[in-house]
Amino acid sequence: MSQHLKYDVIYILNPNASVEEAAAVSAKVEQIVADSKGTVLKKDDWGKRRLAYLVQKHRDGHFVFYHLSIDTTTVAEITRNLRLLEHVIKFSVVKDTISHLKAKVKPVRVKTSTEGTPSRPGSVRPMSRSSEAPVNPSPAPTHAAPVAAPATTTTPTTTQA
Repeated sequence: MSQHLKYDVIYILNPNASVEEAAAVSAKVEQIVADSKGTVLKKDDWGKRRLAYLVQKHRDGHFVFYHLSIDTTTVAEITRNLRLLEHVIKFSVVKDTISHLKAKVKPVRVKTSTEGTPSRPGSVRPMSRSSEAPVNPSPAPTHAAPVAAPATTTTPTTTQA
């Protein structure tokens, strides 16, 4: 017997499908899982939603999501059946690779003062700017308005003889 892995199955039904037809598709998927001794971990009926693009000339679709614990042969059987059911307009089966992982919490980095020693052999530390004057991050504008020369009045000088 092969190992059961977790898979996410989502399929979109024709928006004109009746409630009974939608229940028949769900019953078919659940029957396949039960026959293979798998388990349905979660089932969500997302209802009728707008599609991002036309799928088989439909603008809307009825979404159904399953989270399953099944083996690989069951995945092939579910895929085959969803392909054959006429009310299913699109489907996807994806292996769940992240649900068992816990969120990794990174430790908080604490700055340590290592004034005289480099952090790694051969590494060069930048010079400290604490004793230097602050550096202006923006250079002076180069397109300053022209400054007019001070107005001087010239008076004609006449000499008397």
